[in-house]
Amino acid sequence: MGVYSLMLFLHFICLIVAVAAVALAGLAALRVRDTATAADAMHWEELVRRVVPVFPVASLGLIGTGAYMTSEAWNWTAPWVVSGLAGLFMIMFLGAGVEGRRRRAARAELRAAGLSPRARHLLCDPILWSAKVTTWTLIVSLLFVMTMKPDAAVCTVALSVALAAGVLGAVPFWARRGRNPR
Repeated sequence: MGVYSLMLFLHFICLIVAVAAVALAGLAALRVRDTATAADAMHWEELVRRVVPVFPVASLGLIGTGAYMTSEAWNWTAPWVVSGLAGLFMIMFLGAGVEGRRRRAARAELRAAGLSPRARHLLCDPILWSAKVTTWTLIVSLLFVMTMKPDAAVCTVALSVALAAGVLGAVPFWARRGRNPR
């Protein structure tokens, strides 16, 4: 077993951890969005709060192991390497810069006023959900780019389609389901 093989294994572990964090945070966000009580909403928000810090750690692992493999066997100008880094940085921006800020606002409103109309609005915020669903579509796009290793044009199309599909795919999440609060 060589160092490259070990780095590839660790890269996959970091990927699994990152995807698991995104999936758990997504499940909790779906649950909090449709919850009927403030206590239930805070329960699911607490899960989101606990899981989210795992993603940056896994991302650093992906970058570190990817950097080693790129330096050993590839080059930094390969379109799929550039696209992989660009996509990962987009995901990190969407998570920390967009989702994080908006989730904190929703959490503060839940603490202050329970499931007020403003809290319900914040939980279905179109920008929040567009960022979340775009994260999901970017992950799929990055899996495609990193496994297929296509040329620059295909990489650009893959990331562009992921961005468009993320926003369009989020539209159903912009409105709260028709449930009566308990």
